[in-house]
Amino acid sequence: MPEQLVIGFNPMSAANKVAYSGRQIRSRLLWLVVSVVICVWLWVWQRRSMSPAGTAAMFGLALVYSLIWLLIAFVNWRRAKSALKAIAPGVAVVVDRRGLWLQGVGVAWSQLSQIAIRPGRFRGSPVLMVRLSDGSTTRIPLANLNAMPGTIDSAIRSYSGGNWWIDTSKLGN
Repeated sequence: MPEQLVIGFNPMSAANKVAYSGRQIRSRLLWLVVSVVICVWLWVWQRRSMSPAGTAAMFGLALVYSLIWLLIAFVNWRRAKSALKAIAPGVAVVVDRRGLWLQGVGVAWSQLSQIAIRPGRFRGSPVLMVRLSDGSTTRIPLANLNAMPGTIDSAIRSYSGGNWWIDTSKLGN
């Protein structure tokens, strides 16, 4: 068995989310323009048979629907950018016989209170959460790590002598 497990950050996952969200914004803007063009075309084609209230409702529904999806895409893009910005270069987690090393802070096995994987906020990536006996917590999104949760759990079980493992009970099925 190696003396330690070193887990680095994986910025590609977050960078891919930023690129995907940017494409979503462009797509939503395109659909906003398409819906306005279709509404104008319908109004020109049917202006004699449509009431002013019907025309206003048609424009309003089309614009509100497209703007809501554009707003959702923009919020997702901002969240992805902040997640990418939060990734520090270098080593994220080191597991060895002495304990854990998390983002520059060494924690002995005796200082731990809980190691768990919790669901991410607002459908975000699940997070590896480490709580110390003094009550402080450290959270690292799993999407930002270049190791699978099972690998991390196996290393923690092995290096802690079976005393610690990752609690996944909050993830559900």
